[in-house]
Order: sequence, then C-alpha cells, then structure tokens
Amino acid sequence: MGRKLSLLFGASNSLAKWLKVELPRLPTLEGKQVGVNTLKSDSTTMCWQAHIIDNQYKSYEKTIIVCEANSRFIFFIPVTARLTLDDLTKLLTMEWQAMLAETLESYQLIPRSDIAMLLSELSDLTFSVEWVKNTDLSINGHISDAGLWVEQILIEQGASELSAQQATELAIYLNTSVKRITSKETKRKEKVIPVEKLLAYCRTLVLGDGAETNVVSFEDYRNK
Repeated sequence: MGRKLSLLFGASNSLAKWLKVELPRLPTLEGKQVGVNTLKSDSTTMCWQAHIIDNQYKSYEKTIIVCEANSRFIFFIPVTARLTLDDLTKLLTMEWQAMLAETLESYQLIPRSDIAMLLSELSDLTFSVEWVKNTDLSINGHISDAGLWVEQILIEQGASELSAQQATELAIYLNTSVKRITSKETKRKEKVIPVEKLLAYCRTLVLGDGAETNVVSFEDYRNK
C-alpha cells in the first residue's frame, strides 16, 4: 500500500444530531467562534464538510450534502433511514471517488484510461478517517446553495427524495460549473471549476508532492 493520509469529515451540528453521536471539536483558534474553524485540504489530510437537510419540513426523507474544502466539489447521499457513523463513513469514502470518476467522464477532461489509472493510484493510498463536529462557514454557503437545488428538483418532480440518478446528475452539473470562492491564502475571490481543482489536488496526493499548508491541520493536534 502507498502513503498514509487522512480523510477529515466535519459534521454540522444537524448531521451529528441525526447520527446521534458525540464528536470532538477542533481546537478553537484565538478570536474565533467555537465549532466554525476553517478547513483546508493539504498534503496529508483531505477535508470535507458534511451536512444534512430535510427534503421537506421535518420530512423522513433527507439528503446528506458533502463538500470538499478546497475545490468545493460536492456530492449527495439521499437517505430514508438513519445511518450509523460507520455506515456513513463507508459510504462517503467510496462515494467521493466514484463521483469524481463520474464527473470526469461526463466532463471529458481526461481520457477514460487516465480516470481508471487515477482511481487505481488513489486506491493505493491508505486513508484513515477522522470525524469532528465543525462547520466551515465559507463552505457552508455552497452547501446551502446545493440544498436549494435539491429542494427545487423535488418540487418540480413532485418527489420526496432524489433518485440516485438525480443525485449524480445534480452533482455533475454543480461540479462542472464555475464557482466563485474566496482564496484562503490571498483572501481574494477566484473562479474555479470544482472537478478541475479536485483533480489537480488528487494528482498531488498520488505524486506525493507537497500541497499548500493547511490552515487547520488535524495532524498538528491529534495527540494533544
């Protein structure tokens, strides 16, 4: 197996409550509000923000929305039954790579053979999973916008939940559209296409090149 890396999932308060789990919080940075730390993927840790929404007011059917910290690459997990943390972890660790492959194939950014090679190389990396209760407010806006898309589709379709195909098609649409984000380094607005940015980041992981330093690195305080 290849290098050992971490997948850090930041669960919103709503998701942690739905999962019925007590999760640790990230250390509060000076002058910052508790539970709203900035997440940033780096050469050792890939960070994702995860949230859950009701498809309708207090509905049984819900949608988990997951967004990668740097690229704003997003995907959806429709749910109709409560999941354990282990169940959700298994789903997320498989789904982000599957969604990346689906989006790359649809976007035709690289040949299918290169997509297969990338997935093979990613499978050679060993990812350990960490969960914290945290909401990165800069990512949260993109998750809220995605939630509005979910609600709109369900209203138009007269449906109570997204089908697997609808979840995939919506993710592909959002991941191949231009996003305006504030750079966590320069603090300036920049335009990105999520799938392109996530692909570039995954290539740095596969090659083992040093990515930019994390604003909040879980490795820094895991043993504190």
